[in-house]
Amino acid sequence: MRRRLTATLAATLLALLALAGTPRPAPLTAKQQKVLDYLVANWGKDTAVTGIDLAMQILGGDYTPEDRYALATYIRDHPETHRVIRVFGWVAVALTPEEKLIARQLSRAEREKRPAPTSVELARSVEVGPKAISDALQMLERLGIIRPDPGAGGVGYRMANERYVTWEGMMKIDFMYHRVQIEGQQPLDTY
Repeated sequence: MRRRLTATLAATLLALLALAGTPRPAPLTAKQQKVLDYLVANWGKDTAVTGIDLAMQILGGDYTPEDRYALATYIRDHPETHRVIRVFGWVAVALTPEEKLIARQLSRAEREKRPAPTSVELARSVEVGPKAISDALQMLERLGIIRPDPGAGGVGYRMANERYVTWEGMMKIDFMYHRVQIEGQQPLDTY
């Protein structure tokens, strides 16, 4: 009994030490915070679920994929940021329209037990070049939405979590988007 208690305490202590050593994400930069402030003010108005990429485009400036990744992970880790995140999830605002289309195709292939599409098939259906497909796959992997799997066929990726295979349904808009432009207003993403 004493040995089991000691082992349990040791395991708990090691787990706590591991958590304490986990690097904390860097705080948002001023330009990233500007994007987040825009999104928070925009979300929920006129059914807006505007994505990070569109907010960066609207605000202008020199934003990088690193800025988008930092904002995506911040929003993922802080669902208290806005009700829209708690209702629809962080994926809906983190991904570009192209990434959502790619994720939908990978998800559908896995759900229907088919091989993943090839890079050429993805490029043709998403109507972008091979570099854009490669960049999108890298971001989807980095965000933990897809994972490499040579057995998947095609581009060699599967969804990283079952929830991304069965994502469709009421209030699940992970890989859906509708970008609209209302005359005289900024464009917005909606569900």
